[in-house]
Amino acid sequence: MKLSVEQLRAIVKGKEIYIWGAMIVGQGICRALLRHNMIPTSFVDSNASLQDTKALGLNIGSSSALLEKGANGAHVIIISSGHYNLEIEKECLESGLKKNIDYVMCSDLNDVDPSVDISGVCNLKCISCPRGNIAEQPPVGFITAKSYKLVLDKLLRELPFLGNMQFYAWGEPLLNKELPQIVEMTKDAGVLSALSSNLNATKGYEALVKAKLDWLKISCSGFSPETYELTHTGGKWKRFFKNLNQIVELREKYHPEMSITLNYHLYKHNVGVDYKKMEEFCQNNGLIFRPSPAYLYPMDTMRDYVDGNPLGCEATQTKDLLLMDLDQGLAKAREQKHLPCPEDRCLPIDWDLKVRFCGVYFKPYIADNFLNVSVEDIMNKRFESDFCSECMDRGLHQFTGVYLPQQTIPSENIE
Repeated sequence: MKLSVEQLRAIVKGKEIYIWGAMIVGQGICRALLRHNMIPTSFVDSNASLQDTKALGLNIGSSSALLEKGANGAHVIIISSGHYNLEIEKECLESGLKKNIDYVMCSDLNDVDPSVDISGVCNLKCISCPRGNIAEQPPVGFITAKSYKLVLDKLLRELPFLGNMQFYAWGEPLLNKELPQIVEMTKDAGVLSALSSNLNATKGYEALVKAKLDWLKISCSGFSPETYELTHTGGKWKRFFKNLNQIVELREKYHPEMSITLNYHLYKHNVGVDYKKMEEFCQNNGLIFRPSPAYLYPMDTMRDYVDGNPLGCEATQTKDLLLMDLDQGLAKAREQKHLPCPEDRCLPIDWDLKVRFCGVYFKPYIADNFLNVSVEDIMNKRFESDFCSECMDRGLHQFTGVYLPQQTIPSENIE
């Protein structure tokens, strides 16, 4: 059941509001609540590394400690943990909490997660990404701040609990010269701003941090030229590391509240000393270190692979470097095919305002111009499509989720 602003206000009235999930989904919900004058008390999270820290100025506590309080009528939990919402809901029910009384699912507030690929070009050609392993590329260009504002205003009209805007998909956001304006517009609207970067752009970092970006996700796959440049193909380790240190310094100088997550893509060649060095760097510089097994993107390529078509040379090179073999990943995905699609919230808007069918596919498109079609119509068209039903029937919708869980490597296992 979709909840209106008035219905949520009635549920939380007189209660402390706890947001379970302190990463991007939870922080987006926090912004949406603040926009409607519902003030959260705190975040909670199951991840011990996040506990006793802060997000958006709020403390992050222990989720287990909150559950011990049970259903006392004094608080309400908003479950906002992305891929783990169903598991968290089960814990809440087992603790005697009741839905829409003691806890609320974020998907009942907003079941759409928009992204705008503000840059239709990337400066790298990573072998695990369609920018590096697919020959046929879409048109190149950048969204303007003016066009982005039209998209943002439309989303706010149609999605009262819009929490965050992600400025990335297959392009490098820092290549768009109007990125600082886009970040400022988003902040002024009371929406969380987030982007992912390979940190290989030569400039733009100071303006970005000054614009008060909320969330920066950095992709990395090594701690030396030999390891990093193999899988961040076309990137330069020295440039990346220089920019990484610059970002740390700029955050301290201009915007200490900015959250920085370093997504360390685990391959066979970078799980030793490189892993340990990057983990230590993150610990010493206040970055969230999130290692997880790399996988082959996009799902267009995986669909072809399942159909028996040969992989291209870049995709084959990626396959040989994966910690979890493609066939093993597909088998695990099929075991979970009964689960809902983790991408069903996704609304991927390209720089030219076309809307792609799904966030993990490079193509096809479902709408030619987002401004001319309602969010509801786009989502309904997708859910009723043969494209989605075929993907789910084959279990492909669970493939990327198999690789997402954080995989920390104990020190004693690092040679």
